[in-house]
Amino acid sequence: MQDVHIGPVPPLYGGISVYLYRLSKLEKNALFIDYYKYFKRFNRLKPWWLKDVILNFKKKNFIFHSTSIRDALILYFLTNFSIHEFSLVIHGRSLKVHYNKSNQIIKFLIRNMLNKAKFIQVVNPEYEDFIKKLNVKNKNIFVKNAFLPPPLEEENKIINTYKPELIDFLNVKKPLIVANGSFLNFYNNIDLYGLDLCIELTAKLKKNYPNLGFIFALANESKNTFYLKKMINLIRKLKIEENFYFLTGHRELWPIFKKADLLARPTNTDGDSISIRESLYFETPVVASNVTSRPEGCVIFKSRDLRDFYTKCNKLLNTKLKN
Repeated sequence: MQDVHIGPVPPLYGGISVYLYRLSKLEKNALFIDYYKYFKRFNRLKPWWLKDVILNFKKKNFIFHSTSIRDALILYFLTNFSIHEFSLVIHGRSLKVHYNKSNQIIKFLIRNMLNKAKFIQVVNPEYEDFIKKLNVKNKNIFVKNAFLPPPLEEENKIINTYKPELIDFLNVKKPLIVANGSFLNFYNNIDLYGLDLCIELTAKLKKNYPNLGFIFALANESKNTFYLKKMINLIRKLKIEENFYFLTGHRELWPIFKKADLLARPTNTDGDSISIRESLYFETPVVASNVTSRPEGCVIFKSRDLRDFYTKCNKLLNTKLKN
């Protein structure tokens, strides 16, 4: 039986897409299908699922990686009308958030999907606990993080995609801190990736490290441009224009994590961050908020507490620069 992984794939870069890209290099016999191309065809006159799922008589295991629980349910029910099987990889909080907001009918359908899935992989023990609290009887639920080591042979190829001004920033600034997010978003009406905290942190740390550089990588800067402009104005107000660099666009970031002195992860909610695991892989120190369980080796600070965030980062930088 062939595995068919459905999820976001490059050129869009994020935690899930990077994982699937690296997984495709290991699982040569599996198929990898771009979620965005696959599901947007759903309402066409000749729907993809009639040919690819229901009328496909070579048994497959469709493994769903997207955060869309609605589309996971669609794929699950389609496999019920075929010889195929359905599995689910839960990369973040989407299941918990969607379930808690749903009515009783949708909750019943989600529980049914979880019970009948061939397997459920979760990247964090918190999500396994949540599923078990739903009285799901599926015995093939396991925790496995979504980190795979980066292909080091691609480092120069990735660096060549960076703008010259970014290369200059990387070479000149010391110490160097990096943080990243998909797009400017809010959770419980608070900056999800903590861009505001990163800007305030830079201003405070600059007093100790005048040549400090902070890179904030943003995959999609076109969303919430009003808030982005507000943050740019804050950078100007704090007079840290020379210290703070916005890296925008879809690209891999691990060569920057490798070079950085510190990764900051001030999120106010999170899954199993690939950025954290990549940084730890390269022995780059990590300071992360206490909103979820973090990998061993992270220094934890109280979420949204700028003083604690600054104290932990400053201590780490002091220790690293002395060595």
